[in-house]
Amino acid sequence: TNYTPADSTLRQAQLNKVKEQRAQLGYHNSAKQTLNEIKSAQLNPISSMSADGQTLLPRRIAVADNNPIDRHPLQLAHVGVGQRGDNNYIDLGVRAGYHDTLDRPSGFPQFFDLEGAAAILRLYDTDNDKTNQPSSVVLQNLTLVRGRSFNPANSAKKGKTWGASIEARRVNDGSQQDGNDHLVGSLGYETGWSWAFGTPSAGTGEMPPQLCYTFLAGTAQAGRGINKGYRVGAGVNAGCRYQINNQLRAQAELQLPYWYHGSSDESNARGHYWQPISTLGLQYDIDKKQALRINANYEWQDRIDAKEDIQLSYRRYF
Repeated sequence: TNYTPADSTLRQAQLNKVKEQRAQLGYHNSAKQTLNEIKSAQLNPISSMSADGQTLLPRRIAVADNNPIDRHPLQLAHVGVGQRGDNNYIDLGVRAGYHDTLDRPSGFPQFFDLEGAAAILRLYDTDNDKTNQPSSVVLQNLTLVRGRSFNPANSAKKGKTWGASIEARRVNDGSQQDGNDHLVGSLGYETGWSWAFGTPSAGTGEMPPQLCYTFLAGTAQAGRGINKGYRVGAGVNAGCRYQINNQLRAQAELQLPYWYHGSSDESNARGHYWQPISTLGLQYDIDKKQALRINANYEWQDRIDAKEDIQLSYRRYF
């Protein structure tokens, strides 16, 4: 099997080599002009193809960890146990494809996440003595498509950093006192910047394994349960993903959306408000087909009844 790296991968390999040499020599500030010249396709037209486009040229760089043979299976089923506010629950979920941020990265394009045809059913351990009791069985999420593509500004990879989602999901309504969660249709788009850091695999054209990002985000949601039946939001999402080792990854993110419902005649309802959300995820790969994941989030909104949600899940790829 021949490995034919993309042109941007070859430029990234050159970039990695220059940074490694400078680190070994004790130079901590690489000349910005030199690095920009390496990253530029116009100034550095290195390619795996000959100039006439007829011949593959040998390029002596190590194979990147993106061989599809090494990937986890695309389909996923998971079962999770967790607590939302004072209520315990069990989640049952399936996903037709493809890959998310915390999944095992081997065999996939680096920093590209795409999920499609996914659903989560939540079973609550109900207690009639509690206030704002949720239904015993709810549809937690139904995703048509959700994904993010990261093209770090300090890498040789060109393109935008962006994300999009089309899904039905349960959200907390922060416009009313003791706001509960409701199922809404949600359409979202993000555009922003990302940066890779850390030490890439030696001799490869891989980008550094760690990633931080900032998005400007816009979202529109509609559903019968929320105030006025709709809300639109804009804000900032910022976070980092950290590859601790080959089997363990973590991600932390802070979302700062500002929501608008429109004017309301109700004295206890707010037409616009901030609803910050902090999230933390951690996944440990048992093997290529099995993993354990912890997810936790907290909503910094005084009108929401159940602010925190923490879950441990077993994930099976098939």
